[in-house]
Amino acid sequence: MDNRKIAFIINPVSGTKSKEKIVDKIQSIAWLAGDMVDIYYTKCIGDAFETAKKYVEQNFDIIVAVGGDGTVNEIARALVHTNTALCIIPVGSGNGLARDLHISLNIYDAINLLRRGKIINIDVCYFNNRPYFCTAGVGYDAAVGKVFAQSRKRGFLSYLIASIKVYIKIKPVEYKITLDGNEITQKAFDITFANAGQFGNNAYISPLADLRDNLIDVVIIRPFPWYKSIDLGLRLFTKTLHKSKYVKIYKCKHAVLERPAIDCAHFDGESITADKRIEINIEPSALKVLV
Repeated sequence: MDNRKIAFIINPVSGTKSKEKIVDKIQSIAWLAGDMVDIYYTKCIGDAFETAKKYVEQNFDIIVAVGGDGTVNEIARALVHTNTALCIIPVGSGNGLARDLHISLNIYDAINLLRRGKIINIDVCYFNNRPYFCTAGVGYDAAVGKVFAQSRKRGFLSYLIASIKVYIKIKPVEYKITLDGNEITQKAFDITFANAGQFGNNAYISPLADLRDNLIDVVIIRPFPWYKSIDLGLRLFTKTLHKSKYVKIYKCKHAVLERPAIDCAHFDGESITADKRIEINIEPSALKVLV
């Protein structure tokens, strides 16, 4: 495990934890003395991806993402189908991939993965050819993500407020979904294409999803009466959403979603505007991760 090339890419504005403390811990750990260590602070959106690509070209063994889901996604995209492994020090709001991989939210424990961790391979999904690693989707969660992205405040409370605002206004949409060639027409409140089981913050949209099974979990939440909203919310945080009669989960390797209009969507915590037609694919074991 010695004489490795390890890069730390730090997003200085993610989350609320001090990044200086993280650097102090990195520099104070004696067992890193045998490794070549480089530390880089991102300057803007997209910087983490470009910087990670440069480290890959320089044959770095491990790139450590210090940030939230957006930072992790940028760095991981640069590592797909390479020999460079991803390590995560989760300091964001949701930390979806880190939580799903059972990586500690304690900074010291997460850094310690560099000494005692093992490398595994996980699947990678594609949203209209853009890689993602946890979840992507349309409908309610996409609308919440859009409102949350426009909020000045981060954290769970801000996300909860955005969720309530959207719930009051949103209307279900009819979608045509083709799963491995089988067509479904369904009016839905929300549709998620899950690689990992959760969005983040231990909100499990698909509790039985597996990052290593080479399958996409397609979670369809049908319209439900308003008085069931609390029940569904509780199920989301108790890993029982899949047991609701308003939820149907399909597993597939390829999905196509068609909707009436261009609208918002999300993947790995990022809010985007997406086409009427959305295609989801999966590649097995395409990313190396330290866990």
